Amino acid sequence: MSTSEHSGLRHHRTGRIVSAWLTLAPSKAVTLLVQVIAIPTVYRAIGPVQFAAYAAVTAAVSILGFLNFGMGGALVTPLAQAAAARDHQREASLLGATLVPLGAVAALALCTALPLLWLLPLRTLFGLVATTTPPQALRTAALLACIGTITAIPLSLTDSARQAYQEMHISNLFGTLTNAVLCVGLLLTAWLVPTLPAFVAVTALSPVAVRLLNAALLFLRRPYLLALRRDCWSLQLVRRLAGDGLNYMGASSIAHGLIYRWPVYYVARVRPPLESSALAVCLQLILLAVSFGFSFSQPLWPAVADAAARADRAWVVRTVRRARTASLAYGVCCLLAIGLAMNLLLRLWLHRPIHVDPVARWLAGIYILLATWEYVHWPLALGLGAMRSASQLVFLRAVAVAASIPFVARYGQAGVMASLCASIVLTTAWSFPRLLTRALGRFEVK
Repeated sequence: MSTSEHSGLRHHRTGRIVSAWLTLAPSKAVTLLVQVIAIPTVYRAIGPVQFAAYAAVTAAVSILGFLNFGMGGALVTPLAQAAAARDHQREASLLGATLVPLGAVAALALCTALPLLWLLPLRTLFGLVATTTPPQALRTAALLACIGTITAIPLSLTDSARQAYQEMHISNLFGTLTNAVLCVGLLLTAWLVPTLPAFVAVTALSPVAVRLLNAALLFLRRPYLLALRRDCWSLQLVRRLAGDGLNYMGASSIAHGLIYRWPVYYVARVRPPLESSALAVCLQLILLAVSFGFSFSQPLWPAVADAAARADRAWVVRTVRRARTASLAYGVCCLLAIGLAMNLLLRLWLHRPIHVDPVARWLAGIYILLATWEYVHWPLALGLGAMRSASQLVFLRAVAVAASIPFVARYGQAGVMASLCASIVLTTAWSFPRLLTRALGRFEVK
């Protein structure tokens, strides 16, 4: 490939990353609007006791997201490579080998989960929070959350395909639309029907409607993706994607549930509702800061995969160095903001005081710094083809958090935050840089 072609591809790649960042700003602004306005509205509309039920239902049902088997994540790198080679047949085969199995899994899951949620005792499902919430409202909320979560499973492939095609800017625009619909829906619900099932219905079903629109536009632009070729049904291709997907799932949906949902669910079962509500709000604030930082590094995944497919190592090395520097700067800023002003932020957010002791505040800030360092290495490693190794490290960290929660929950918020920090220090903080160095070394040999 000529120097001018290399330069043109680099400019295109960099331009797509910048486009993703520029469209990320309005998307995150609307997300912040949802958190700042709508969520406190829910808190005030149904009260702290039912808000604990709202948090427990959404946290518990979100575990069903693991039924995507991570195949959307497994799709990104090979689809980006096929797009770099302009192999439309390979693109259609890869998408079909993920969409068909996930559609069948979602249908089977709905037929299984809905009867169980209708028949099982609520105390078995939700513990102590079930005794403080009207049973019919809690069961209806759980059913609605289940329908929304499972229906979104095959539709999630649209976001993965957008990512592979370096169209994160389009995904961000649809994310903005999703958050806008969600914000308006929650505010209208608080005004017209301020009940637990109504709030859960808006939270679970609004994103599904927007994803349907996103999928329709994706296939309208690339109709060749709808061509179901014979090798779409190749068991070998499905097994390979499923193998990578299971590793990715362990590091994405399952790990996310173990790290951010399991503590809320466990504390809601064994501690008073006011305490579990406070923990849910604090973790939501932390997750907001961490996800904002991760959103800036996520476009690097398909860009690095594209550069690796074209053997452009110089661009990859420069991108890795800049991404690490930016992640540290962002993490330090969040550490200072959370450590010094977390109580103020929560009071401005909820319009009522929630006290977090200084130890828990600074531990929360340290965790954001550590998590930002971890998450910036994650998409870089995936783009270089180290999906299984990188995924196993993140899953190991999540298991360590989940195993510690029953022991640290007795120490309150500080115990949970200390566990989150220790999990990164002992696992991914040092192993991820080593993994990335090895991946770059293999890339150099090629």
